[in-house]
Amino acid sequence: MQTSQALDVMEQLLLAAEHPDITAVERYGRDAQPGGQSPAGVKAVHRSGSAAMLWVAVPPRDATPVPLPAEPLPPKWRAARLLVLAHQLLDVARPDQFTKWELCRQAGVESPVAAALRLTGRDGSVVYLRATAASGSMAEPETDPHPDYRIPQGVQSWHLKVPAPSAEPVSA
Repeated sequence: MQTSQALDVMEQLLLAAEHPDITAVERYGRDAQPGGQSPAGVKAVHRSGSAAMLWVAVPPRDATPVPLPAEPLPPKWRAARLLVLAHQLLDVARPDQFTKWELCRQAGVESPVAAALRLTGRDGSVVYLRATAASGSMAEPETDPHPDYRIPQGVQSWHLKVPAPSAEPVSA
């Protein structure tokens, strides 16, 4: 599995999710392989103007799987919230490209839930997606502005509406 294929799936799932707090989903970066100066990723822009990004990371040596959190995370934890949402979308969509997906912690990386999302492809390859966030022009709400959000049925059939994954690196 190429990193661009993993990012194609995540981009399409975030679009299919129709989350009311996400106003845009965009691809960015030039490096199709982890560890470059411009790592490829997917950015979710929120109503507050903040953004959370999933980007291709160098696989850590010491990643330990962790379960999904039992309680919703506060909006100020945008990166962790995006990792959790991505995992939840994968649970519903069950894309054929992956055999497994799991949230992972990494020693030395402070995060409220997980440091990365590990995707295992049908061919046995592994892609790690890390998450980071950038603040926007408005303050984040203290509580979830959309606590009743549920993943729409369309996420289960997202792959029926998606063009074939690209094999080309993402341009800036």
